[in-house]
Order: sequence, then structure tokens, then C-alpha cells
Amino acid sequence: MKYSIKHKPAYALLDIELDPGDSIQAEAGAMVYMSDDTQVQTILGGNLLTALMRRIFGGESLFFNVFSAKEKTAIVGLAPELAGDIIKIDVAQTPVVIQKGSYLCSETTVQLKTRFGGWKSLFSSEGVFLLEALGSGILYLGSYGAILEIDVNGQYVLDTGHMVAFEKTLNFEVTKTGGWKSTIFSGEGLTMQFQGQGKLWIQTRVPRGLISWLIRLLPS
Repeated sequence: MKYSIKHKPAYALLDIELDPGDSIQAEAGAMVYMSDDTQVQTILGGNLLTALMRRIFGGESLFFNVFSAKEKTAIVGLAPELAGDIIKIDVAQTPVVIQKGSYLCSETTVQLKTRFGGWKSLFSSEGVFLLEALGSGILYLGSYGAILEIDVNGQYVLDTGHMVAFEKTLNFEVTKTGGWKSTIFSGEGLTMQFQGQGKLWIQTRVPRGLISWLIRLLPS
């Protein structure tokens, strides 16, 4: 399997070349193009309960599309829902936890499991559940805006909406920006306070900012 990420960081597109026998599973709706010899199968993401939890709490689709090459090389192009970046992570070497909506695609040996984000995150617009990547294989994540890689050694505070993924070596808790008045009226919302040592991937924009801007353009 070969891949290239084109048009980084604002309008990234993942181009994958599948050798015979290779497969890649992708979030429903992520396909931009594919060669005519690519085989496509739509599958439930795990058992029904797992798929429902990922859909309801993790913000992902019930189904994956699996793209495969059988007798000759196949080409598939995939892109995130919003204009942004794409990164590649080897799950076997770097176990990660993912923000909902950041998953783009992965090898079929990677499994996604919902993970509770803590009761305080109930007040976050980004949701209360995260996704945990298990198993082995290559994982591709998308973002809104560019993706920055941060090496955390100690503490690091991040707005919840800017988180894409983090290594499982990091612990976190969801905290207020200040008092509840500041949290509600400052526009900053809740933050994630990370502790430990590991990598953190963040996105330079947040979807809620785009949504707020679009709402202001609607006729009253």
C-alpha cells in the first residue's frame, strides 16, 4: 500500500494506491474518487451495539466503506468533511485517542472503541465521548484547519474544540476556563488539561466557529 497526502494543509486529500489484497476502511462519505477496478463493500462498524455507541456518542457513521484491490492495483482518493489537514499514525507504535469527527480511514486491522470523556465534558459542544484506536495498522485523521503536533512534557491546556488526537500516555481532565460565568460568557468554553509525556495533535480551527459565522449571515 502506498499513499500520498496532497494539497496540505488547507484542502488535504489522501491518495491511496492499493496493491492486490490490500484494503482500507473509511468513514462513510469520505470517498472523493476511485479507479473503476476498486471493489467497495459497506460494513457495520463492529457489532450493532458498538456501531450504535460510536454513532450516538462518538459522532461517527454506523457504517464503514471498505475499498479493496483484488487482481490489480486500485486507486482511492479520500478527504475530510471540512477543509483541513490529514495526518498518518501507526497505531501499533502510537496508540491514540481521537476526537469525534477526526477519523478519516484506517487499515482494517484498526478497531475504534468509544471512550467516556468525563462528566464535565457534557457541557462541551464537542461531546462527552472520544474514540480510542485499538489493534495495529495505519490510521489517517482529518481536521478543520491545519494540524499541529505538540510534544507535551508536563502540563498543557487546550480548548476542547481544537483537539484532534493524543497519545494514550497522556492523562487529561476537562476543566473550566475560569469560573462558570467566564466559561459560559467568555466564548472559550471548556478546556482539556493534559498531564504526562506524549504527543498531542491539534487543529487550528474549530467547526463551532464556522457554524457561528454562518448563522450570523442568515437573514433575520
